[in-house]
Amino acid sequence: MNGENENYFIAKYVAGACDTDDLVNYENDKLNNGVYSDELLDIIDAEPKCWDIVSPLFEKLIAQLPSFEDSIHLIIKHHLKLIAGEKLDPFIQFRQLLNDIDNFDLHENVTKYVGDNVGIEHLYGFYYARDELEVNDNYGVIEIGALMQEESKKWLLEH
Repeated sequence: MNGENENYFIAKYVAGACDTDDLVNYENDKLNNGVYSDELLDIIDAEPKCWDIVSPLFEKLIAQLPSFEDSIHLIIKHHLKLIAGEKLDPFIQFRQLLNDIDNFDLHENVTKYVGDNVGIEHLYGFYYARDELEVNDNYGVIEIGALMQEESKKWLLEH
């Protein structure tokens, strides 16, 4: 796991988007890539492998956990880079973003639109605009996808 992916994983953990299996898989990935520590071995030896036991052991691995807000920002940035890269379906990637920040309230402290508290209000609107299209409106889907890609690029420049 490279540094950027590791930061994304840690941000997901802080945002509450991980489960026990994710932490165990993280630990296995580290060991399989030649990273060794007593904390990693503690996770292997943990029984039962449940959140209350594995989560505190995982936190010992991390020098300093980012704040919840910083984690949300990092997760958004990660997904918007992927959308802006124009190689992935923007609707699928944005759905994953929403899943990853599910514990963040997109309605709290908004000034006008859902998601404006983190600057994704236009993307949120584009994502749900797809629901308003006719069933076979492929051109509309492509157009909205392109708007999501452009809005992602704009967000990345501004944040």
